[in-house]
Amino acid sequence: MTLHRRDLAAMPADIAAVGQALLPESNPYRVIGDHLADVLDDAHFADLYATTGRAAISPSLLAVVTLFQFMENIPDREAAEQVVVRLDWKYALHLPVTDAGFDFSCLCYFRQRLLEQAQERLVFEQILGQIQALGFVKKRGKQRTDSLAVLGAVRQLSALETVTETLRLAVRALAQAAPDWVARELPASFVEAYAHSRSDYRLSADERQAALQQVGHDGVWLLERLEATAPATLRELEAIAVLRTVWAQRYERVDGRVQGRATTVDCTELIVTPHDPGVRAAEKRGTKWRGDKVHVTETAEPGGPHFLTDVTTAAAPSVDSAALPRIRQRLAERALPPGEQYVDAGYVSGPQLAQSQDAGIDLVGPALPDTTPNHLKIADFTIDRAAKRAICPQGHPSVKWGVSIEPDGSESVHIQFAAAVCAACPLRAQCTTGKSGRSLRLSAHYELVAARRREAQTEEFREGMRARPAIEATLSELVRKHGLRRHRYRGEAKRAFENLLKGAACNLKRLARALAARGARDAAASAQTVGRGQGVAAPSLAA
Repeated sequence: MTLHRRDLAAMPADIAAVGQALLPESNPYRVIGDHLADVLDDAHFADLYATTGRAAISPSLLAVVTLFQFMENIPDREAAEQVVVRLDWKYALHLPVTDAGFDFSCLCYFRQRLLEQAQERLVFEQILGQIQALGFVKKRGKQRTDSLAVLGAVRQLSALETVTETLRLAVRALAQAAPDWVARELPASFVEAYAHSRSDYRLSADERQAALQQVGHDGVWLLERLEATAPATLRELEAIAVLRTVWAQRYERVDGRVQGRATTVDCTELIVTPHDPGVRAAEKRGTKWRGDKVHVTETAEPGGPHFLTDVTTAAAPSVDSAALPRIRQRLAERALPPGEQYVDAGYVSGPQLAQSQDAGIDLVGPALPDTTPNHLKIADFTIDRAAKRAICPQGHPSVKWGVSIEPDGSESVHIQFAAAVCAACPLRAQCTTGKSGRSLRLSAHYELVAARRREAQTEEFREGMRARPAIEATLSELVRKHGLRRHRYRGEAKRAFENLLKGAACNLKRLARALAARGARDAAASAQTVGRGQGVAAPSLAA
């Protein structure tokens, strides 16, 4: 398909007359039509289309309709219908009243084209770039970040349903890719057994366990058959890769017999549904979900409009602080690094405090408390790194000081006090119950964390943190107005793209409101200036 650019500056006379007569000047769609019609131009998408072929529907038109779709949280079919019947949409899009629109499937193909060309960030970046160009984002200003649990477009499966569905999808993929190989190598009874989804709702515990064993044996047999007789193209199918991973996570061989794994797999890696292998299970404060986690960053300047500067998708069980380096990297690429970044305790860790200092960013947020079960915490000890010694609250020095390397490459210090001294100490019950004496483990950045814990107790810090809670309102808006709580699509790339589109839609709506407010202020200031001028002239005329 080839791209024929449309004229974004020209407003059809019929829709201009209707829109200006019916839409108030503060209406977001009128503001977009009057001031932001070229916020997305066909030139931004030129690299996605060939130079010859059938003329394509304007990508800028499809992009803006996609944003309108997520502004109102409606599906493709309804969005395409709104293009035809809604005058405010036609005004914003500069379409004549009689425009017949396009088929709703064009929206899906447009998103797919962006994904295939690795341009899923294009729309978000262009909207944010326009916001920057209009002067709404302050360089090295205040920003705030928080995360939200998002549910995947999947249903919860039991262990038996998970492995059964994984094997069923693998058999179906093989039948579609190589029906001759399936007919030759797989018994008809095997193919029939996994032709349909099965539930374990009415099975007893013994029946469920027996079914798990049988499915595990069948999956291993299929994988061995593929290795023995199938061409490489079949073994590399995505459904087969998922089958191989799920079986490695849930089954093992013991004395030549396939059985369920005795040890559990890390939840950050465990596949919970074959329909979207990137979805993970997580729990936070008693709330469980299967999906991912979205980190939202927005400007936090007092009194001004607030715009989203980054939307990052991460695995559901991941810790919040692990997302900060990626967020900072993208903000730097956009020339939008914050001077102050307000976060909650989940983002504050020793490494992140140190990295923030190196980057010239003030990471403002309380550190997690010391959760060691002892009544006497590490803060009650005097630590002297230079002398490699620690003094306990009773004045006894440590006897061992060792350094070890953590999995992330950082150094940690292990401090040990004498067992005999601790046994005779009157504070032993408050300090330790171990027979070997009290021990301490210090991370490389313990002092930074300890300083932040002390700072968080001050009234000045609490007053500064008032800039952070407003991000909760933004997350609520994204959930209620833009559908961020639940994904529409499956697949890691599609889920991340969807989150970016919702963020871009939120930004476009806020930008329209900010421009309307700026126009109202300018009009009021102009009227006030005219009024003052008239007031000055009156006395001279009277004289």
